[in-house]
Amino acid sequence: MRFSYNRRCFQQFIPLPTLGLSGIYFLFLLTMNRKWIYKAEPDEETVDRINSSLGFGVLESKILVLRGIDNYEKARRFFKPRLDDIHDPFLMADMDKAVNRIATAIENGEKILVYGDYDVDGTTSVALMYLYLSKICDKKYLDIYVPDRNKEGYGVSVEGIDYARQNGFSLIIALDCGIKALDKVVYAKSLGIDFVICDHHLPGEQIPEAVAVLDPKRADCSYPYKHLSGCGVGYKLCQALNTVYKLPVEELHDLTDLLAISIAADIVPITGENRVLTKIGLRKLRKTKKVGLRLLIPDGRLENFNISNIVFDVAPKINAAGRISHGRTSVELMISEDEKHANEIVNNIRNLNDERRELDSNMTTEALTQVIQTRQESTHTTIVYHPGWNKGVIGIVASRLIESYYKPTLVFTDGNNGELVASARSVADFDVHSALDRCSHLFLKFGGHPAAAGLSMEKQHFETFKIIFEETVRSRIREHQKTPSIEIDAVVEMDDLNQSFFTFHRQLAPFGPNNMKPVLVMKNVRLKAEPRQIGRGGKHLKMYLCADNSRRTIEAVAFKMADFADDFRRGSFDVAFTIEENHWKGNVSYYLNIRDVIFHAIGEKSELQAGAVQY
Repeated sequence: MRFSYNRRCFQQFIPLPTLGLSGIYFLFLLTMNRKWIYKAEPDEETVDRINSSLGFGVLESKILVLRGIDNYEKARRFFKPRLDDIHDPFLMADMDKAVNRIATAIENGEKILVYGDYDVDGTTSVALMYLYLSKICDKKYLDIYVPDRNKEGYGVSVEGIDYARQNGFSLIIALDCGIKALDKVVYAKSLGIDFVICDHHLPGEQIPEAVAVLDPKRADCSYPYKHLSGCGVGYKLCQALNTVYKLPVEELHDLTDLLAISIAADIVPITGENRVLTKIGLRKLRKTKKVGLRLLIPDGRLENFNISNIVFDVAPKINAAGRISHGRTSVELMISEDEKHANEIVNNIRNLNDERRELDSNMTTEALTQVIQTRQESTHTTIVYHPGWNKGVIGIVASRLIESYYKPTLVFTDGNNGELVASARSVADFDVHSALDRCSHLFLKFGGHPAAAGLSMEKQHFETFKIIFEETVRSRIREHQKTPSIEIDAVVEMDDLNQSFFTFHRQLAPFGPNNMKPVLVMKNVRLKAEPRQIGRGGKHLKMYLCADNSRRTIEAVAFKMADFADDFRRGSFDVAFTIEENHWKGNVSYYLNIRDVIFHAIGEKSELQAGAVQY
């Protein structure tokens, strides 16, 4: 039998009733227990075939086969993707119509409005499209539009269409939004304004009556790769336009730095075409010519910049403008050619990100308190509401609540005109979009992905919605979706972690959904020396591990596990970890990022799991 060691630990040293509100979040963050799920052993013959054909070791070959890389050609596409691996953009439904309409607008001197969502995917989409169009037509015929999150909400807005009418635009290119803007497209058409839609969200039963609707998730779209970001769909349109305007291909590739940021931030699979575009985009990002991006990324970081840096450093800053102020600010940063102006924007964005962090912390504390007060600990869903919460931060708070309670979650606040708006987040493998669709008759607006969605509704439907959504999730959610888990790729020995393996591990990048870092387990390891507390407030532990069957030691970091220092000292333990790189003065070293621990020396017979995770 396995108990939650961390819950016992906190209750022993910090009685629950004495915790102030500021301590609630930290407590819940560390009381999530995760199942260790070992992936099935891959077929030995397939592993041997990969081993002999590619020259990797057995461990490396197993990791590849577990990722579906089971022959030479798949390995070639994975490790050495070529531009030939990118699909013909004209395989996407309506692409020819989109190209023809835009070409006609350019030829006739029509004004084109590049319209996009206010998040990272949307703003990078707008920047990418604007930069490409500005190379093939006069900038006086171009403008950008990003809706105000608080006043207009998500997607195509009446205000945006009215702006186009008032300023003489006859064509709107909508990016990362529009797939459900049925009435807005009709309204625009009545004003003589055409739409070309570039979206990647799930369509509804009807497709907008736009001139062209580019979305690989359309049921009638045969485009081979379905997981493009919104910016990715925009890039495919630029590719198609370039068959007409024939800019040097390098100028098209220069836009992939924005595309890599969108792919990383929007958490789309880094497989297939996305992997090719991300690898190209990261190379371009490290040498980006865009003044704003160079200023946004800290000094000395560009050379080794990777997906993780985008997700945890760049994306939150770009998002902060749309969450707290206005998303147009981020677009202006990405298209700016003036270093002084770009620097002013960067300073503003950093201030906005600091404000976002404070709002995030305060709202999360209030939301966790509300969960307890409304007795939702035992429900199948988490649904909270406060009229004063910031609309730009409710999605982050929903994710924080899942870290604590691990249930499909919605965070509501007041929107415009008296309605409610909400952000939804889901747990692994549970389709929250489909569950919400069961309640869609109550919504004014609704859209998203299986993992995340947004909606608005009239206040009078709130209580009815809570009942229907709770029942829907209760009837659909499966047992394995109720508990967070960690999937283990392989059990390894200390000596398996050699330079050859580290080189192989680096070649697996870029990492992301459907190509995550391998999670490995070492059993019966122990401390070589006293662990050292590091980081702000000493929350993390740095240590060196050793094992009886090896003379080696290896550096490891246990994030947010300083409270378990005594348990690491007591004896042997099993660790689940990923490999991380540390760059210093041109040198690269490797260490273990401890994701979870099972201590052996606690209790007489029970193994007790620490359950602390780096978020």
